[in-house]
This record gives sequence, C-alpha cells and structure tokens, in this order.
Amino acid sequence: MNYQVFPLFTRITTLLFFLFSFISCFFGISALLTYCVLVGLFFPIGISMRLHRLNETGVALTLTENTQWITYIHGFPAQEQRAVLKNPCFWSTERIQQFFIRCFVGKMVLQGSCIAILAYEFQSFKGSEVSVILALLALLYLLYMSAKSVHMLYLVATNQWQCESLTTSRGSIWYQGFLPTKEGRDTLFARLC
Repeated sequence: MNYQVFPLFTRITTLLFFLFSFISCFFGISALLTYCVLVGLFFPIGISMRLHRLNETGVALTLTENTQWITYIHGFPAQEQRAVLKNPCFWSTERIQQFFIRCFVGKMVLQGSCIAILAYEFQSFKGSEVSVILALLALLYLLYMSAKSVHMLYLVATNQWQCESLTTSRGSIWYQGFLPTKEGRDTLFARLC
C-alpha cells in the first residue's frame, strides 16, 4: 500500500524543488518554475496522450500496473487505485528507437527553451547577489538535466540499449526497450519522464 500526503506530489524532493522554483520567482528567476511546468507537467502528459493515440491505432501496446494508494484528503484517508503506465511496447525495434529519439529531442527543446528564458532574465534584471547565485544554481541544474537528456539521446541513437520481446495472450509479438545499468536495467520510459 502506498501513502500520499500531498495531493499533487508523490515525492518530497519534487515538492521541495517546486517550492524552491516558486521562491526563486520572487528574485526574478522564473526559468525553474517554467521547467517544472513544461518538463515536469506538460511533457509527461503529452507523452501519455501520444502513447494513448498510438495504442488506439494499434502501433503501440501500453502496459499498465494497478497500484493501491491511501490519499489523505483534508485529513481523511481515502483509498484509490491508480493505473501506472509502464514501459510501452512497439511492433519493431526501429519504432522504439524512433519514438524515444523524438521524445528525447522534444525534451531537449523544452530544456533549451528554459535555458533561453534564464539567459533572457539574467540579461534584463539588475538584481542582488542572491539573484545572481540563484541564477547560477538554476543554470547548473538546467545544464545537468540537459546533459542527461543528451546522454540518453546518444545511447538510444547509437543502439546502446537492450530490446526484449513480449508475446501477448493473442500471440502478437511486441518489443520494449531497456537500458542496462550497474544494478540491473531501467526501462527507457522511466528515463524519459
């Protein structure tokens, strides 16, 4: 059973980063909050909607896992069941590669736009030393996240990932992508969102 105290955030680090991003807006730096909204909210929704459309047309197979949660709403516990999207399957390995390359390029475009917003804000404000320090911290974070996306794009584009076949109960064969790690392997989808 999973527990959720905050109705919008399931991880405390996400909440703290959002609060830090919100506070940095008072110092004239809105790039981190823009990053939270674009990459943290709109991008996963867009990916989920795209996978839903691909699933409806028969090009992709979306696997879900049902999880039980207890959510506290105004102090009262409420049980709910959620369907968590797992690693999507495609009819060929080329289609997996094509999907994830497009997704990582889209994510990098959003990250680049956040860096551009930060550069514009830094040029236009005459802030205090705190604003400069916050801008540098924001730049380091955005560059780090962009470098992770570039690295993942490189791994996918150069075929440094593993493919596993999945046979459904109807006998159709689908493929899903994994990335080998020291602890085992991660799904490509987990690295994307």
